[in-house]
Amino acid sequence: YAVVGLAIGSDQAIAVDQVRPGLYRDAVTGGELHSDGQLRFQVKANGAGIWVLNGPGKIGDDGPYLH
Repeated sequence: YAVVGLAIGSDQAIAVDQVRPGLYRDAVTGGELHSDGQLRFQVKANGAGIWVLNGPGKIGDDGPYLH
Protein backbone atom coordinates (compact mmCIF):
# COMPACT_ATOMS: atom_id res chain seq x y z
CA TYR A 1 0.00 0.00 0.00
CA ALA A 2 1.49 3.37 -0.98
CA VAL A 3 0.62 7.07 -0.95
CA VAL A 4 2.26 9.15 -3.69
CA GLY A 5 2.54 12.94 -3.86
CA LEU A 6 4.00 14.83 -6.85
CA ALA A 7 5.12 18.46 -7.10
CA ILE A 8 5.65 20.34 -10.36
CA GLY A 9 7.25 23.79 -10.36
CA SER A 10 7.16 24.50 -6.62
CA ASP A 11 7.20 22.78 -3.25
CA GLN A 12 3.87 21.24 -2.25
CA ALA A 13 2.22 20.38 1.05
CA ILE A 14 0.33 17.10 0.64
CA ALA A 15 -2.46 15.80 2.90
CA VAL A 16 -4.21 12.51 2.19
CA ASP A 17 -7.13 11.24 4.28
CA GLN A 18 -8.49 7.72 4.75
CA VAL A 19 -5.18 5.88 4.42
CA ARG A 20 -4.46 2.63 6.20
CA PRO A 21 -2.98 3.17 9.66
CA GLY A 22 0.63 2.22 10.36
CA LEU A 23 4.24 3.20 9.73
CA TYR A 24 5.04 4.66 6.31
CA ARG A 25 8.56 5.09 4.93
CA ASP A 26 9.43 7.38 2.02
CA ALA A 27 11.18 5.48 -0.79
CA VAL A 28 12.81 8.76 -1.94
CA THR A 29 14.15 10.25 1.33
CA GLY A 30 13.94 7.40 3.82
CA GLY A 31 11.77 9.52 6.13
CA GLU A 32 9.20 7.92 8.42
CA LEU A 33 5.63 8.94 9.28
CA HIS A 34 3.02 7.23 11.42
CA SER A 35 -0.57 7.38 10.19
CA ASP A 36 -3.78 7.03 12.15
CA GLY A 37 -5.75 7.52 8.94
CA GLN A 38 -4.09 10.62 7.45
CA LEU A 39 -0.66 11.43 6.01
CA ARG A 40 0.74 14.95 5.72
CA PHE A 41 4.09 15.54 4.03
CA GLN A 42 6.10 18.03 1.96
CA VAL A 43 7.36 17.37 -1.56
CA LYS A 44 10.15 19.47 -3.04
CA ALA A 45 9.60 21.17 -6.41
CA ASN A 46 9.75 18.76 -9.34
CA GLY A 47 9.95 15.84 -6.94
CA ALA A 48 7.93 13.01 -5.46
CA GLY A 49 7.01 11.61 -2.09
CA ILE A 50 6.42 7.86 -2.24
CA TRP A 51 5.27 6.68 1.19
CA VAL A 52 5.01 2.90 1.51
CA LEU A 53 3.21 1.18 4.39
CA ASN A 54 5.87 -0.87 6.24
CA GLY A 55 8.24 -0.08 3.36
CA PRO A 56 12.01 -0.58 3.42
CA GLY A 57 12.85 3.16 3.25
CA LYS A 58 15.10 4.86 0.72
CA ILE A 59 15.56 2.64 -2.34
CA GLY A 60 18.39 4.32 -4.24
CA ASP A 61 21.31 6.72 -4.15
CA ASP A 62 20.93 10.46 -4.62
CA GLY A 63 21.37 11.63 -8.19
CA PRO A 64 19.88 14.05 -10.72
CA TYR A 65 16.39 12.50 -10.35
CA LEU A 66 16.43 11.12 -6.80
CA HIS A 67 17.23 13.38 -3.85
